[in-house]
This record gives sequence, C-alpha cells and structure tokens, in this order.
Amino acid sequence: MDIQTFIDKRKELGLSQKELSNGICTQATLSKFENNGKIPSLKILIQLCNRLGLSLDSIIGVTDGKSQRVIKQMNQAEFNLIIQEYDDSWGIIKAIDPKDLEGDRDALMQYYYLKGYLNVLDDGDLFDAVFDFNRILSELDIHGETIFTFLSFVGMGMVYAKQGDNSKSEYYFSKVFNDIYTMSIDDVSKIWRYINIIFYCALYYSERNDLETANALLEYGVKVCAENHVTYYIARIYAQLAMNESRVNGNNKKVRGLMNKALVFSEFNQNEKEIEVIKRWVASNKV
Repeated sequence: MDIQTFIDKRKELGLSQKELSNGICTQATLSKFENNGKIPSLKILIQLCNRLGLSLDSIIGVTDGKSQRVIKQMNQAEFNLIIQEYDDSWGIIKAIDPKDLEGDRDALMQYYYLKGYLNVLDDGDLFDAVFDFNRILSELDIHGETIFTFLSFVGMGMVYAKQGDNSKSEYYFSKVFNDIYTMSIDDVSKIWRYINIIFYCALYYSERNDLETANALLEYGVKVCAENHVTYYIARIYAQLAMNESRVNGNNKKVRGLMNKALVFSEFNQNEKEIEVIKRWVASNKV
C-alpha cells in the first residue's frame, strides 16, 4: 500500500484531512490510515481515492509501475498548467514517451490534452495543438464520453481564436457552452478540468466583449470552486471578474475588492505568475 502517494496527492490538492474525509468517514479513520497504516474498508478507500482523483490501483500497486510514475508526472504538469508555470510543465511533457502510455486510454488523453494546451497557452505550435486535440476527438474518445472531449473542444476554440477565425472558434466554444452546466463531476481531477473549461470559455467571451455571458460563467466558476474546496483557479476567476467590471464601470470599489480577493488567493496558493499579472494590471490601471 503506497500511502505516501495518497498523502502527497491530498497535500497537492490543498485538502486537509477534515476536508477529504467529510461525508466519507471520520477524520480519525483517515488519520489512522495516513499515520499508522491502518487500512479502512474498501468502500471508504475507493471514495477517498475518487475524491483525490486517484485510481485504487495507483496506491496498491496493481498496474505497471512505470505507467503510474508517468501519470503522476502528468498530474504535476497539469497542476503547473493551472498556476501558469508553463516551463515546468513543458519539461515534464517533453520527457514523456507516449508509447509508455499505450493501453491506458485516459493517460493518453491526458498527455495529448496537456501538450495541446501548452502549445496554445505558451505560444507554441498551433498545428501541433490541433493534431493533439484531434487525437482525442477522432481516435481516443470518438463518442465524446469523457471530459477530455470538452477540453479538446475548448482547446480547438482557443486555437482558432488565436488565428482570428471567429466562426470556427465560436463553433467549438458553443459546443461546450451548451453542456457546461450538466457535466458530471465525480472526482477532484475532473473538478480541476471542469473549472478549466469554465474559465477558458469565460475568457473567450470576455475577449469578445460578451461580458454578460463571461460573468455568468465566472460566477458559476466561483460557486464550483467554493462547493468543492478548490482554490487554484479562483484567483484567476476573481481577477477576470475585476477586469470585466472595470471595462464597464471603471475602476470602482467593486474592482478593488475583486482584485484584492484575487491577490489573497494567489498568495495563499503561492501562484507567483498570477501575482505578477495582478500587480501589473493594478499598476497600469491605477486601481
């Protein structure tokens, strides 16, 4: 039983023992597992792993060790993507050989989704990004059964938005927007990805000055973050809400309040990139 992987994942997600155990078991049960190796019932262990976005076999060693190590590395790359540490994410992704993930469809989709997003967000090769997203859409998830399809739709939308092709970007973002409120969230990794979808859809509509749609998505993102105790995206959400408010009503008290929240959460999560973005924006707009 690889309890350390379990503990590392909980801490990586910023969850306390109390938060992780809430609604599943007592905090004492979780503490005995982490500190003394006392394994809870299988039902409880599965629920705890699901909340962390871990498969049960990732901590009991049923699957191939090399594959699991690569997946753990990709999870770190995904976290780095959230906090905009793109160089660190690239370092991980470029060291991965996708052949090591053959036979694990979810791992392959995670790899191509991350590689595609890095190319889009870090001014990489957009043709490569389209290829990566198409691997998911046309080969790995042709029936659109997983959240990776929606992540790929968002990725494709961002590619065409960067190219200035409004009709194609709107096509992909509208496919996501129509289903965004009904997507199923049943583990922490999906919550991260779900908020990713909400945020980049909101950013797209913000950039097109459809602030009514953008703000509705951002407010929904705040609600999802709060309900699921996920804080890593909330700083960026509050910052975007502040920027949108500023565009409509100038740099008022509400803008300052939202930016202060964004800065507090950025500092709490040690998100240095977002802190830089917020301070630059505040200075340039004299908030």
